[in-house]
Amino acid sequence: MRKAKGKNLLGYEIKIIPDEESGYFAARFPDFPGIVTGGYTLEEAIQNAQEALELTIDTMKKHRLPLPIPKLRYSGQFNVRVPRGLHRELVTKAEEEGVSLNALVTYLLSQSVNLEKTAGVSKG
Repeated sequence: MRKAKGKNLLGYEIKIIPDEESGYFAARFPDFPGIVTGGYTLEEAIQNAQEALELTIDTMKKHRLPLPIPKLRYSGQFNVRVPRGLHRELVTKAEEEGVSLNALVTYLLSQSVNLEKTAGVSKG
């Protein structure tokens, strides 16, 4: 089983998890752990998830319960500590390529993520 890309419904992240054996696509919302739904096609899973989310939000509003603030917030920035030797190698490689260290690391990370996706690698 591998995870499909996360999507966004009404500002909330949705995780679609395909089960290759059964052909079922499970759908869940990290911000709403009580919502569990899915479908036998990706479109059906997303449609059912959207309906479940809308019903949950309507019910919460009706009972004046606070809605969770969407956790889906990515600034595009994060700090990583690396060993000095690796830092030196990355700076040297960036200089050789004529690019910034940031551009090199962004490229290397995106290549790594794309390789894992292509190979069907899933962690967790």
